[in-house]
Amino acid sequence: MAVARVKKVRILSHHEAVEQVVAALHKLECCEIIGRDEGKGVASEFLVPCDRSREKGQFGLESSLSDIRFLLRFLEPLYKEEGGKLERLLGPKPPVSFSELASLNSETDLSKITSQARTLERLLAEMRSEIAQISSHSLLLETIRDFSHPMWMISRGTEKVMGVVGTIPVKLAGSLRNAFGEAVAGQGELFFAPFAEKQAETFAILLFSRNLESEVMEIAAQQSFSRIECPQGLEMAPAMEIKRLANRRKELLAGIGKAEKGSLEMAEEWVPMSRKLNDFLTILTARRDTEASGNSTEKVSILRFWVPSDSLEMVKKVLKPFDELVDIHVEDPAPGENPPIILNNPVWAAPFSPLTKLYGMPSYNGIDPTVLMAPFFFLFFGMCLGDGGYGLIMGAFFLYALLRFRMSGDKKKFFLLLFLASISTIFIGAITGSWLGDMVDTFGIFSFIRPLKDSVVLLKPMSDPITFLVISLALGVVQILFGILIAMWDAFRKGDIVGALGDHGGWFSIIVGLLVWGASSFGIGGYSALIVGKSLAALGVLTLVLTQGRDKPGFARKAISGVLSLYNVTSYLGDVLSYSRLLALGLATSAIAMIVNTLTVLVSGIPYVGWILAGLIFFGGHLFSIVVNILGAFIHSLRLQYVEFFSKFYSGGGRIFSPLRFDTKYTRITDAGSNE
Repeated sequence: MAVARVKKVRILSHHEAVEQVVAALHKLECCEIIGRDEGKGVASEFLVPCDRSREKGQFGLESSLSDIRFLLRFLEPLYKEEGGKLERLLGPKPPVSFSELASLNSETDLSKITSQARTLERLLAEMRSEIAQISSHSLLLETIRDFSHPMWMISRGTEKVMGVVGTIPVKLAGSLRNAFGEAVAGQGELFFAPFAEKQAETFAILLFSRNLESEVMEIAAQQSFSRIECPQGLEMAPAMEIKRLANRRKELLAGIGKAEKGSLEMAEEWVPMSRKLNDFLTILTARRDTEASGNSTEKVSILRFWVPSDSLEMVKKVLKPFDELVDIHVEDPAPGENPPIILNNPVWAAPFSPLTKLYGMPSYNGIDPTVLMAPFFFLFFGMCLGDGGYGLIMGAFFLYALLRFRMSGDKKKFFLLLFLASISTIFIGAITGSWLGDMVDTFGIFSFIRPLKDSVVLLKPMSDPITFLVISLALGVVQILFGILIAMWDAFRKGDIVGALGDHGGWFSIIVGLLVWGASSFGIGGYSALIVGKSLAALGVLTLVLTQGRDKPGFARKAISGVLSLYNVTSYLGDVLSYSRLLALGLATSAIAMIVNTLTVLVSGIPYVGWILAGLIFFGGHLFSIVVNILGAFIHSLRLQYVEFFSKFYSGGGRIFSPLRFDTKYTRITDAGSNE
């Protein structure tokens, strides 16, 4: 239940060996970097900033990383994944050795490939931008297609004549015509684009003498004329420009098609390589950052790591070849430090560790709740989903995923967790007689298996919900008492005897006493149970009154605080009642499944299309029910652990152990210390 112990390791390495030392530790994947600690262990006057010039090829590394990221950004969306996206998401990463990656890096002219890709990207961007511009120009030209003069008369005009184009409200077109005619006195021309009867605005083109510009524009403004800049590059009449732009558009589309084909070919050829190089350069970056993370003297680099206690010998062994150039110091975490947390659980409980990480890691001296929580979550999930048929479907899906995709790490643990949850669901479904609801009883085709189904039924929640509710609440009481006992044990472990007996023992005594007292009311245990129950409850009350105000000054405040602490009994009552959700979700699953079955039977009698509708309702309804109820069962089972159980003993605040490792995105390094 306790988290794994770690040690703080300080390594003093001569500059000549630091790269090899970091590479060796990297392969072990068990050393978490501790940042620079000025003056720790070495007189501060001898410490100097880490000499970044010693990091060979730093600029080249950054440049190569930039190139790789560009290639992946540009080419990866075009790459057709082998096996599809699901295969890449869940499947194993392709194996490759670090030496193979190093050879690939040395043999690849990355700058040349990147230059080709950048050229393609630039060409595509330019051609697509020009097509967008053509579309905009064509929209204007189509509107003024009947304009007979060349467009250059609007865009630049002549020495004496100029033109403007813009929009004007249709209702003011006549007014503009009259005012413009009076202003130019035959020295101009006005064109209106065709417009529909109910059209609000239309385009207008004004051609006039330059010496009348101010007068004409003032008149146009009075008629709500809104000037539009004529696009540059349009020279000929609109009808001819439309044809020219259409031909240019065809040329551009052909060019885009050719460039896209080239991009697809590049993606097919270079994306797998780029992914491998991305992982290789990421590894080199991690090593470089590790070398730069510590202090340094003129000749020595000082690196510090957190290392699991059971990995110390492995670290010393791998550094043995550098004995003459390396010195190792090992010490325990100092008080007040925040060491990383490593969850070390038995095989059967390991699939449940992602649930602990999801909540937050325990403190270094706290309790790992994974083993304690696992049996309860396993059982509660089954009670919430509670249908054997759903459990079979769920189990088949997650077992297929585990076998098909060969996952690793927390992803594999999470899928294994849900597979185990399906086993619990099948068991609960069997003893409650729920197989896709009442499918076996509703459809005559399954009549031959009814005796087998009924032979293992112990309880039917739909007809006897009270019994199922009592079981749910009883399990809640058991888990809450278990949580209190864990808290007592933790307090004893830390030497807090008063806290163990006062803060936790008092409540344990009260709850057990009330339970025994209540049982005696139903004739269980007789008078002896009544006396024992009352005595335990009274002892618990007395313990709480005497201890809960111990931190308060003065006798009166101590007594008042002790008495007021008894109000927390309502909190425990609320916690117990929360377990009624096990009944509620179990009934909801059965009810939805029964409704789907009933609707299936009702529509099956419809002529011609009845069986089609029945099939859609049956398979679609149960699929929907499975997805929704799996989500509900997971969330509510988890809530009971986080809120009702963890609150009794759990101390969070830890952080996940994050060692220097081959943290690759696309490949699995085969010569790493761990391949998860």
